[in-house]
Amino acid sequence: MASPPLAGVRVLSLAEQYPGPYATLLLADLGADVILVERPESGDPTRRHPGLFASLGRNKRSIALDLKSPSERARFLELVDTADVVMEGFRPGVMGRLGLDSKALRARKPSLIYVSISSFGQTGPMAAVAGHDLSIQAVAGMVSVPSGREETATLPVLPLADIASGMFAALSVATALVGRNKNGDGCSVDVSMLDAMVSWMTPFLVPGMNQLPVRPLPPEDPGYGVFATANGGQLTLSIAGEDHMWAALCGILELNELAVLGDAVRSERRAEIVPRLRDAIRTRTLDALCEQLTTAGIAFAPVQRGDGVLNHPQVQARGLVVEHEGQRHIRQPVLFDGQGSGLSRGVPALGEHTREILDELGTAARGVRGSPAQ
Repeated sequence: MASPPLAGVRVLSLAEQYPGPYATLLLADLGADVILVERPESGDPTRRHPGLFASLGRNKRSIALDLKSPSERARFLELVDTADVVMEGFRPGVMGRLGLDSKALRARKPSLIYVSISSFGQTGPMAAVAGHDLSIQAVAGMVSVPSGREETATLPVLPLADIASGMFAALSVATALVGRNKNGDGCSVDVSMLDAMVSWMTPFLVPGMNQLPVRPLPPEDPGYGVFATANGGQLTLSIAGEDHMWAALCGILELNELAVLGDAVRSERRAEIVPRLRDAIRTRTLDALCEQLTTAGIAFAPVQRGDGVLNHPQVQARGLVVEHEGQRHIRQPVLFDGQGSGLSRGVPALGEHTREILDELGTAARGVRGSPAQ
């Protein structure tokens, strides 16, 4: 890969919290010049969680501008003239009140790609409603709690709506750039966290809409689950209807009378089979069983926690952990011609590049709040 795929593309990001920073992390790793346009003194609210901000902030630059100030808003518009993409993550209407919405900026620069990320989208009865990940997952049907037992609900650990909308935002930028290369026109992109989650729920929602059976997820196959081994380790089996894998597993565990059971039968007899499976696996050590399962071609993996993930041989072999200026990061999860994206910058301090960026515009940084003093 001679140069990163998005080298030469400039993205101005006013999208805070998680979705926008994750989207711009992907774009920055692919070579885009991502400039965080942050409010002076406080910056992105995520900065109050240094670990989270650092995990999403690499390869970016930061300029501190008060967009409520006419003079600093003018500086921002100068920056827009140099940009390919503007990404924002405010509630619908906020950018319009600043005179910086899609209509205004694309009238100034028709080739601009303007991406808006919001909880529920730019239209509809909930457009103005605030919502973070839990609320989005709830509307998308991903939170299920029996009535009267709400206090027992397990809250999502991974913010799927944030991550999904961030990925869709990054995909939309790449797609819009291809479209612009064909016709020269920019576009306005509406990314809704709810829309992203409903899209991810496709396997559950589409069958019901068309009077088709929904495939149970997770699968009801007894060979699909988490199991304890003899030495306190844990492994997952992910047999999802593959009869040949099931037969091979039963051979390893000496459950030969169960080996002939097909997918449908063993799913029906799950309550009977699972305890026997657990008892058999509990007599084997994790290392020995992993070796046997690998040789037999059975879908499985050991359960990892904490540093075990980073130290896992497969993670290390793939070079997923990269280092820059003494900080370790997780690389872009895509390889181009066998190469991953590199790190060219660390995590920016608030306003760290204000003077640098304004100098690039030929604009004096004097008088701009957040501009580092020389």
